[in-house]
Amino acid sequence: MFNKERTYYYLLGFLIFIFVAVQLLQPKPLDWTESFSSTDKIPYGGYVIHELLPTVFPNEDITLNTAPLFEYADTSNFNKNWIFINTGFGPDQFETDILLSQVEKGVNVFIAARTFQGAISDSLGIGTTYNNPLLGDGSILDEDTTFVNFTNPNLQKEDGFPFYQSTTQTYFSDIDSSLSATKLGINEAGNTNFLKISYGEGMIFLHSNPTLFTNYFMRYESGAEYASKALSYLPVRTTIWDEYYKTVNRTGGSVVRYVVSQDHLRWAWILSLTGLVLFMIFRAKRKQRIIPEINPPKNSSIEFAKTIGDLYLEKGNHKLIAGKKIQFFFDYIRTNLALDTDTENKQLINDISNRSGIDHSEIEAVFDIIALTSEQDSITPKQLKTLTDRIDHFYKQTQR
Repeated sequence: MFNKERTYYYLLGFLIFIFVAVQLLQPKPLDWTESFSSTDKIPYGGYVIHELLPTVFPNEDITLNTAPLFEYADTSNFNKNWIFINTGFGPDQFETDILLSQVEKGVNVFIAARTFQGAISDSLGIGTTYNNPLLGDGSILDEDTTFVNFTNPNLQKEDGFPFYQSTTQTYFSDIDSSLSATKLGINEAGNTNFLKISYGEGMIFLHSNPTLFTNYFMRYESGAEYASKALSYLPVRTTIWDEYYKTVNRTGGSVVRYVVSQDHLRWAWILSLTGLVLFMIFRAKRKQRIIPEINPPKNSSIEFAKTIGDLYLEKGNHKLIAGKKIQFFFDYIRTNLALDTDTENKQLINDISNRSGIDHSEIEAVFDIIALTSEQDSITPKQLKTLTDRIDHFYKQTQR
């Protein structure tokens, strides 16, 4: 009986080995994901253009951004460029304000995206139009070649720069006439696909065809030339390549995702799992000790909180309780919204509203009752309840 079961185990192990071997040795399918990442060598990755940046900005630092704008440390240096390339670009209102405030003080920004959503679209008054129903499905039609070109005669190519039609048919259809916008490039139909917007002391360059800057086209001389000329509008200085605002964010995710994305680590991972399965099959014992009953530890934190609460109520010091609630409220703002509570109330209220999405008037009401409570030497139970209800309502809204 035992020998018969062992035969089945050997057979199962052999089948697992064959399955793993087939998976490892079969041809790897081509990944058409539009990642635009500097680490990806897939067709729609950004490895080649990232490697080209040192030649476009010689003797300047090329840095990588992997965090949201409000966490980026260097906010005092305005002598720099930002490059964002993705299928779409739509930071929230708070991040948009940070980006535009930097541009206003001298930073230059290059954004290539098919769509501009939310706050950035509203702030700049721009919109794009899709002119090709195939756009966005990852297909490339070899026979459908079209041309794009620059408006600057010094950058133009007589016949234009050839690309596939499915990648060049997005253009800027809505441009706010009140902005200082300059047309820098057009597609074959004469529609604008490249814009410059003067904004304070800096400039914003917008391109509606991000795939023109991917590995697939950069491998051609004409594609590399077009990308270099487009980026040449940025001044030669420190340049930041963004990896955070990507639809496919390769810098984030779990450890397992990173392991399986690397060939050598993926092999090690698969072999380790295979070895673990085989060990469980052939070496694991079929015996198990009786699992003793373990009583869960008693949760004394509730009793402690009740005791402390009873002490406060017994003393009748409602002002002290209110002070603790206010202290915890500001600690919540610092911890969960990453805001400095030492700033002026008016600015702090605006920042909290932008970060949490709560109406400005509701936050202002919380601060009003906090100020009123803090000014008084003692408060009534009704005032304490009003303060508590306001703060609790704020917590619920921020956790939606």
